[in-house]
Amino acid sequence: MEKQAVFGDNLEILRDHVGDETVIYLDNNATTALLPEVHGAIQEALLIGPSNPSSAHQAGDAARHVLSIAREAVAELIGASTEHIFFTSSGTEANNWVLHALTRKRPSKVVITPIEHESIRQKAGFLKAEGVTVHEIPVDDNGLVLLDAADKLVTPDTSLVSIQWVNNETGTIQPISDIAAICRSRGVLFHTDAAQAVGKLQIAVTDIPIDYMTFSGHKFHAPKGIGVTYRRPGTPLSPMLGGGTQESGLRPGTENLLGIAGIGKAAALRRCRMPNICTRLAHLRDRFENAILARCQGVVVNSGNAGRVCNTSNLRFPGVDGQAFMARLNNRGIYCSQSSACTSQIPEPSHVLLAMGLTAEQAFESIRFSFSEQNVPEEVDEAVQVITGTYSELKGLMVARSPA
Repeated sequence: MEKQAVFGDNLEILRDHVGDETVIYLDNNATTALLPEVHGAIQEALLIGPSNPSSAHQAGDAARHVLSIAREAVAELIGASTEHIFFTSSGTEANNWVLHALTRKRPSKVVITPIEHESIRQKAGFLKAEGVTVHEIPVDDNGLVLLDAADKLVTPDTSLVSIQWVNNETGTIQPISDIAAICRSRGVLFHTDAAQAVGKLQIAVTDIPIDYMTFSGHKFHAPKGIGVTYRRPGTPLSPMLGGGTQESGLRPGTENLLGIAGIGKAAALRRCRMPNICTRLAHLRDRFENAILARCQGVVVNSGNAGRVCNTSNLRFPGVDGQAFMARLNNRGIYCSQSSACTSQIPEPSHVLLAMGLTAEQAFESIRFSFSEQNVPEEVDEAVQVITGTYSELKGLMVARSPA
């Protein structure tokens, strides 16, 4: 199979690392490559020249037009109105903004889960150190929120409940409608980190009692460095920064016009292609998992009994060290990960898998593979061959090293 060109000009750098091996990128929950159409939209925005959307001249008008078109596309992707969409630098900033804004009044109480993204977990830790009460709703062995526990922990004095819609490591889809309904019944504000849900699930945000939703463009082929906060009309949201009137005065600072042009185009494309993309990704993911399970005895799909998004597969390979496994796969041109890209450089077991009841050893045996619309069946088949062969090698080494 010909080498894939999804990395553009950086492919030669990657070839230096993997030699003549085919580069197969299966780490799309960490980030995705720009689509050609998105690249084109960014180039068009560049052609405007030096322009600031806040300027009163014609170049400013052109920049504001780009901003407006992109905001409309992003709003349509999630079924919202444009005036409720605010651009940020990332999903991490968006998450921090919501938690910061809703806990400024003391005393405050926040409810999260133990499997949230680090941007939520760390911010909650900072808030706790400042005197905010933080409770965690436990999850079951598939990573699903225990609704009975949520019903008890979410009380009228809660300032904010923040639950990730789709887990970035396992792909598990939370019962967001049920959780949001519990919050609404108690008059509690509800936020969902939808970074792994937007572009993979059909979302009409106004059909669910969601007060705040945040996500990031680079998870669906927009550039890195552009995120989004959705706010339901009538809900409070104070600025985290001072300095300007951009984004209705809520997120000051000159807008990242190139990133916004990119996320706008990516959102428009994904909205049109969503059904076909989700169907094809589910087929690729199932093809991949079925082949691995058929060839590798004992392999387990983490969260395999839960509803998952179409592109995510978290597999546990008993008897091998996941980091050693990933290193060999990397050297053979298969790119995957063990946990969130924000924590994958830290040699600790996944907090998500530990919260689901796995041991540290089992968590270290687990690897995440995630697909995008740019992956093809031939890549899946080739990846399966490399993965199964490497697993057999490592298991053989483990047996050889074990005491007689």
